[in-house]
Amino acid sequence: MNFISTFNQIFMLFTLILLGYISNKKGIISQSLNKELSNVILYITLPALVIKSMQYDFSKDMIGKSIKIVLISVSIYLITIVLSYLVVKSLKLEGKIKDIIQFLLIFPNVGFMGYPVISSIYGDSGVFYTALFNMPFNILVWTIGVIIMSRSSREESSINIKKIFLNPGVSALVVGYTLFLLSIKLPRPIYDLLNMLGSATTPMAMIVVGSILAQSKIQDAFKNKYLLIVSFLRLLFIPFGIYIVLKNVFSVDGLVLGVTCVIPAMPCAANAAIFATRFDNDHILASQGVFITTLFSIITIPILVVMLQA
Repeated sequence: MNFISTFNQIFMLFTLILLGYISNKKGIISQSLNKELSNVILYITLPALVIKSMQYDFSKDMIGKSIKIVLISVSIYLITIVLSYLVVKSLKLEGKIKDIIQFLLIFPNVGFMGYPVISSIYGDSGVFYTALFNMPFNILVWTIGVIIMSRSSREESSINIKKIFLNPGVSALVVGYTLFLLSIKLPRPIYDLLNMLGSATTPMAMIVVGSILAQSKIQDAFKNKYLLIVSFLRLLFIPFGIYIVLKNVFSVDGLVLGVTCVIPAMPCAANAAIFATRFDNDHILASQGVFITTLFSIITIPILVVMLQA
């Protein structure tokens, strides 16, 4: 994909974000509608996109790349977890602010930003590997994520095994990858239905992201030095560091390099605000972190993508 094509794809994505922002400000999309649209994406259109994107004939090459993707993903998350502990310790953070900053550093927004961006740039094959790359996220967010967010809470937290393995993302991955391994092709009407539903993921997700941004207080986010540090690490240091190491040390290239660099370049996960609310943590700080990193990512993601395509 050349520079013009890459720019066009990114431009369309962020035009949709702007549309969502304006729609919220004009009262067309409400906060309650944001939640309902988010559920439609997470439980219907995104699983459809994942399953449909895995309709490939079985090949040893794709198996090899799949294993490589998962190993790289696990390594990245482990390193990011260690990095988050070093950051909060060096900044001498305690209590709820420590919890939020750590969570924001570890977990990128794969569902609402990662899949749409990858789908627009790399197509179905990119979504195929993104689903695999996202496996550790689904496990870690319901284990490490819960532990971090509940540290400052008075109520006891418990790790929900059911939510780890039976959430829509993991279920769709299991179904789609099983069909791939067995070389089972879906009947044309079902494939077309999944294709139709899956194609709605990108525009809906981008509009919802824009609408959510419209509900945040811009000035407060920019005044918080810790969120600026998170933005730098989350959007620049981590993804560009991954790019340098994978490309120059491990000679990773092509689609595998693209997916493993672009996904970590996503802004902070929307789960941060959701978990913070659930465990009586600082949901305002979490929301501001999601907001400011999403806003900055409008600039940083295109830069990374263009660099990958060079």
